[in-house]
Amino acid sequence: MGGIIWLASYPKSGNTWVRTFLHNLLLNADRPADLNELTKFTIGDGNKAWYEQVTGQPFDSFTPEEIAALIPRVHQAYARTRPDSVFVKTHNWLGTAHGVPLITPDFTAGAVYIVRNPLDVVISLSDHYGMPIDRGVEMMTDVEAYSAETDRKLPDYLSSWS
Repeated sequence: MGGIIWLASYPKSGNTWVRTFLHNLLLNADRPADLNELTKFTIGDGNKAWYEQVTGQPFDSFTPEEIAALIPRVHQAYARTRPDSVFVKTHNWLGTAHGVPLITPDFTAGAVYIVRNPLDVVISLSDHYGMPIDRGVEMMTDVEAYSAETDRKLPDYLSSWS
């Protein structure tokens, strides 16, 4: 079993660009990767299907505390997907949820922290979420900031850009 190499960034900082670059570079593909193919090379953190896979139970049966307690098992499952290291994209901050680290040290081999000028991030972030730039600035300075949960993905605990 290898370890996780986290591709960590605040949203709209270039994580997808880096994933595409690494996919094309390391797989030496015959053609550039399509965005929809990136999951063949990198894993996106927080996909609810992983929680169902490691427990054999439907995601909707878990409380927020149980979800947090499952994070290390999910990270172990990520690490087991490859005999060597695996790249995992995350927007989570290096903190905890319900007392459980959002990044499990035991299964971490390293990290690439992608940083983009916050003046550029706020423009892209505001456009992406359909909000005024002032609201984007508020989001980026909010230590309680998180992304919305979707039907397939957990929210990301973003904290502030800084």
